Amino acid sequence: MKKLLYYFGTFAVFALFLASCGGPNPTFDESLIPGKWRVGNTQEFYIFNANHTGVNWDESDGGSEQFGTKLNWSLSDSDLTLTFISQTTGQPLVPEIKIVQTLTANSMTFWDSTTGRSTTLNKVE
Repeated sequence: MKKLLYYFGTFAVFALFLASCGGPNPTFDESLIPGKWRVGNTQEFYIFNANHTGVNWDESDGGSEQFGTKLNWSLSDSDLTLTFISQTTGQPLVPEIKIVQTLTANSMTFWDSTTGRSTTLNKVE
């Protein structure tokens, strides 16, 4: 009986160890990000440039690319960091980290912890 308890205890500890270990963070090809992206079926757009700058605007609010909010972006593993630039001071605002879930040449989905939902962008250019 002691042997059975020993094996059961060892198995339980091993199972807990495996369950607590998250796998490695997925990595995504950064070269797929540059381009013009549309947020779902909305009028909101992002442009991500290859030099890690960009702009975000919403045409439903009367916005345009020319007057959009400038941003800097970076991708590390699955963390897409967007740092918007204040239109009044020109200073960087608090970075927003989006967790990329999928990234292809034509679409990107990320988890947004500030809204608590996934957002899908479709490349339009």
